[in-house]
Amino acid sequence: MSKNEKLLVIVNATYFIAATMSAVFVNVYLYAFTGSIYSMTMYAMVRFTMIPLGFYLGGILSRKVSLSTILSVGLLIIISAFAFLLGFNHLFYDNYNLIFVVGLVLGSGEGLYWFSINSLNLQSSSKATRAAFISTMAIFNSASTVIAPFVATMIVRLSSTDAVGYIRIFQVVIVLQIIAALISRRVDNVYVNKPYTIFDKLNLKYDGQWRYVMVSHFFFGIRDSLLIVLTSILIYNATGGSGSLYGDLLTGFALLNLIANFAARKMIRRDNRLMMYTYGAFFLFTSTMVLVLSPNIVGAVYFGMVNAVGNPFVVNTFNIIMMNALQDYIEEENIFGRIIAKEITLNGGRLIGMASILVFATFIPEPYSLIVAVTFCSSFALVIVMYARKYHKQRELIRRG
Repeated sequence: MSKNEKLLVIVNATYFIAATMSAVFVNVYLYAFTGSIYSMTMYAMVRFTMIPLGFYLGGILSRKVSLSTILSVGLLIIISAFAFLLGFNHLFYDNYNLIFVVGLVLGSGEGLYWFSINSLNLQSSSKATRAAFISTMAIFNSASTVIAPFVATMIVRLSSTDAVGYIRIFQVVIVLQIIAALISRRVDNVYVNKPYTIFDKLNLKYDGQWRYVMVSHFFFGIRDSLLIVLTSILIYNATGGSGSLYGDLLTGFALLNLIANFAARKMIRRDNRLMMYTYGAFFLFTSTMVLVLSPNIVGAVYFGMVNAVGNPFVVNTFNIIMMNALQDYIEEENIFGRIIAKEITLNGGRLIGMASILVFATFIPEPYSLIVAVTFCSSFALVIVMYARKYHKQRELIRRG
């Protein structure tokens, strides 16, 4: 791999340690103030509405500064969100609506970060190196998700209360994000000063491949909404509210996911990619369904293990297919418009998934509303694979014809 690819793997891994520690415990920490899954859903909707806006701003900034600078700025904004959480958490007791301020700031920073990292990943790799680059990054990210809950659990276990432990976790997260920001400054500056357009990329009539990319991201986003909002809280509730047991489970799941990523790197080939995609999607579908139908420790363990095994076969395959598709446009145009457009679509899917949770809760009594919502969102793990198989079959027939 090139120098940039290696540095990007390290930046991603460092970010993932911090993001994993914060993601699993921020939801639980804020859940303590709201006591409502549905309030947490609204928080997530605010956060993920801001991410496409961060992408849009990143595209504007890319005309003036390098991608590595945008990456660093995104990380600094994320750091400021956690600093706000640390400095003003006592105010949350009287006004839990402040969690939406956290969502606004955090989402903006994440938008800038993911715009720059996605662009750098694409600019710094080629079709020849992409499979190895993505697989290596996935392995390092999986290793990070093993380290993160283990360290977080030890912090909680050694703290006087779970709440004190969560505050210390946020302090560690800030330090790690600062380290990631410093490392990102070593990435070679990439400037892309060509003009680009966004809104024409939302027209899906004339380019079948681009329609496939956009629709796939939309479907992926609907299923992804479950992981963002519900699963961490459902697992936490299944442990009886024990922060240390929750962390122990996440560590075990992450270790299994790391092993699965090594297996996926060996097993996924171009000739069996769609078959691996299908198996992985079936695992992901059953994992969330069992968790919501059996909201106890048994369901939590099943979800964690099956999701850990299936996830690399879906996510790695999805990323390879989508990045290869984007590569076809990179020689002819500034692809930032396409990167921003697909992010709008991805987060549109996430917001639809989150909104479905609220809509079902309005019209269907608990616990059935949650079961219906999870069934709806989970089914898109299967829908995205069926759509992929249909598209690739049609494309193959056209090539042969």
